[in-house]
Amino acid sequence: MTNSQPFSSPRLAGLTIVIAVAVGMIYLYGQIDYTVEPYAQSDLYHYRMMAAAAPRLAPAVQQPYAFRLLGPYLAGLLAGPEVWGFRVLTVLAATALGILYYLFLDRRGVGPPVAVITTVLLLSNKHLFGYNVWNYFQINDLLSLVYLVILWWALLETRWIVFAVTLVVGALTRETALLMIPVALVYLCERQRLAHEWRRFVLAILPGLACFVLLHLIIHPVGGQDMFSHLLRTAPKVTEPATWFRLLVNAFIPVSLLPLIFWRHTLAFLRQNVAMLVFLLLVLASSFFGTDNERLMAPAAVIFYLLIATIIERYLYPNRLAIAVLLVGGFLASWQHFMGRYPLPNRELTLVLSLGALLVVSGVSAVVGYRGWRQR
Repeated sequence: MTNSQPFSSPRLAGLTIVIAVAVGMIYLYGQIDYTVEPYAQSDLYHYRMMAAAAPRLAPAVQQPYAFRLLGPYLAGLLAGPEVWGFRVLTVLAATALGILYYLFLDRRGVGPPVAVITTVLLLSNKHLFGYNVWNYFQINDLLSLVYLVILWWALLETRWIVFAVTLVVGALTRETALLMIPVALVYLCERQRLAHEWRRFVLAILPGLACFVLLHLIIHPVGGQDMFSHLLRTAPKVTEPATWFRLLVNAFIPVSLLPLIFWRHTLAFLRQNVAMLVFLLLVLASSFFGTDNERLMAPAAVIFYLLIATIIERYLYPNRLAIAVLLVGGFLASWQHFMGRYPLPNRELTLVLSLGALLVVSGVSAVVGYRGWRQR
């Protein structure tokens, strides 16, 4: 279901709230001290080299960073030090993500109040949103989230030109956007539109694939590991229970368990949207190519929070207690001990706030949802 009505006062009010929350959360997440270890020699070291070399290509960057070109390149083209460029781009991309996601939910038929609540929950997620604001050198991750929202929007409305252009800039930014190629194919098969749309589909994906191939032909990284080597190194984590907790629960705290609590709704949602299920599975599989478990699940946010929005709208809204618990729980779970403008004093308090928010949000949602179901 989509919403094609023009903006009304509730929608404009919702958009204003989202922008205000985005600005507030960007402030609270603070900025990384990139001059100290272990940060100074981490990923941002390579991205800073790439930005400093713009508009030329940096000659000595390791893979896979060397192929994630667009974000650092844009940061380097802005006037002033490259650090300033990364920060400006991050603020713009983070705000744009909040705006686009609110509009995306509205377009999918989610009412303005629930679209605001869900977008605020996304902006409060320290792993999927906050980390990339704090470590603003990870501009590629934020840009990729923006592109994924646009790619899903374009796919669901069959806007192949928008899909093609976004896939190109996505391929220049990070490999994540290419996940949408098999997802788009599944979507067309699911909707029985492949026979009619296959030519447009092929024409839409070819430029993005060509950019991806050309990047790997033109750029010659110095050292580092290719994706297959990364997978061999990190794949053993599949046997660790902590990995699955971090991927499936910790990444989406405090709303991680809502799809399980309302499992019938979740199954119906996924049956009706097989391509979205495939996308979630592909993101989960791609998380085994790296070590930052929660952050690697960030692409799943586009679909996961759409599912959360449908759960909130059907079972929890407009119950004031449930909505208050959701928002307060999301805010409390956004605090972290190693990042933020006002970091928590220790890891133990981070765990208490995060797990406490998870338990309270899950418990209240289950009770409110069950009572609502009984009254139907």
